[in-house]
Amino acid sequence: MKLRIKQGLPILYMVLAVIAIVLMFPRETYNDPDTFWHIELGNYMLKHHMVLHHAIHTFYNDKLPYVPHEFGFQLIVAALYDTFGWQGTYYLTGVCLFFLILGLYRLTRISRKELGLDEHHFLLFVLVLIVSICVYYFYFKTRPQIISSCLIVWFFVYLREFNLSLSKRYAYAIVVISICLANIHAGVWLVIAVFTAMAFAESVIERSLSKMKIWTYLAIIAVGFINVGGTNNILYIFTVTKHHFNLMINEWQPVNFASPTEPRAILLLVFAMLLPFAIHRKPFRFMLMLGILFLGVSSYKQNLFMWLFIPYFAGTVVDQIPYHKSLQIPYKKAWVILGLIIGLSANLAIDYIWPPIIDDKKYPVAEMNYVMSQTSAGNRPKVLAPYGSSGYVMSHGADVLCDGRQDPFVTDDSKGVFGYTAFERSMKGFSEILPDIVQYDKPDYVLVRKNVSDRMYQSWCSAFGNPLFQGNYGSVFRIKKV
Repeated sequence: MKLRIKQGLPILYMVLAVIAIVLMFPRETYNDPDTFWHIELGNYMLKHHMVLHHAIHTFYNDKLPYVPHEFGFQLIVAALYDTFGWQGTYYLTGVCLFFLILGLYRLTRISRKELGLDEHHFLLFVLVLIVSICVYYFYFKTRPQIISSCLIVWFFVYLREFNLSLSKRYAYAIVVISICLANIHAGVWLVIAVFTAMAFAESVIERSLSKMKIWTYLAIIAVGFINVGGTNNILYIFTVTKHHFNLMINEWQPVNFASPTEPRAILLLVFAMLLPFAIHRKPFRFMLMLGILFLGVSSYKQNLFMWLFIPYFAGTVVDQIPYHKSLQIPYKKAWVILGLIIGLSANLAIDYIWPPIIDDKKYPVAEMNYVMSQTSAGNRPKVLAPYGSSGYVMSHGADVLCDGRQDPFVTDDSKGVFGYTAFERSMKGFSEILPDIVQYDKPDYVLVRKNVSDRMYQSWCSAFGNPLFQGNYGSVFRIKKV
């Protein structure tokens, strides 16, 4: 009887995988402001058979330079959206989630393999599912990181496998991933470049550097430059952080670790708790720890990397847990894969039965319908809208002052009234200075949100006249031409 129970225990891998995936509600991947302009840019490139190097649908008539660091993702998501609608974007989410979960568990395995331990442990699989749920809700919107996080995890796995075996297949894999990442989400390519530098330093310290390693590491770096934007693409992080404009965006803000209920604060404490048992006096692990710690505390956006690599550091710690062997269940990969497929299929079915709806309180759905109903076919009105809504506005027929691409709108060419760049005017403009910005930029319409003080709203009414339309998002002002 006990033998039969033990033989049946591996089904728990499938059951837990199904439960975890079903708890990742599909609706949480939609309604991100960047998704709209990613799709619009992808459609534009597909229609015109070109790579964009300038901002489109803006007040500046295609004159502002744009770094196409996410062009590969934009083509993929636009093609899926055009073919299947919003459900098509969940196909991409599901595929990435499938490989990410397998990759995160593989991280625990390679961590243990490096130290000669048995690769599998049931508790580590449970940890991976918990981490996956957190990553999903915090970061798995329909944006480039759903692909890049998966690619980075598998790059790391194959890099460590290559270090152990010097297998050509792992060498080819990491080189291919490098060029893919450089053309899908080049802004994070530097992460794998740093991993490569760490592996090189490790080989030098341990005196294990070989010609094959040297050529492989050089190839990883070299192919990264084979992308549509060249050096500007892979160095995009320095463009977006120049003059600290990025700190005006919530996701680039430093993490608030003061709150004990903040999941990221708990993650940091767990990470610190694991370190004494996870480094094992290995130079690579020490360097990785420093890198992940730096990224993890720097901003909400980059905290993602601490979530992704907590399984690697936890991989060898599980053996310190009392009675951990009594919790060991034989690993069956087939059960895991089946569980993930069942869970993702259920979510996809839910997505078709209850199609995703755009939040008309977060985005100007009715307001833009009104604006476009007042616009003759083939024309794009100039619409001034808050930064977080501009992606929706430009993807639904209007030109905007600034959208989520940011880099074109922090240039000197975009400076205007008060010496503010277009990005600053978009972020700071919906205040008492809005009439000055409207006078300078001369939009056809201004969209304002409901969540403003009555005094501020009345001052805008005095400046622009009464709004022509009011919806769940806010109000539409028509600007009279002088």
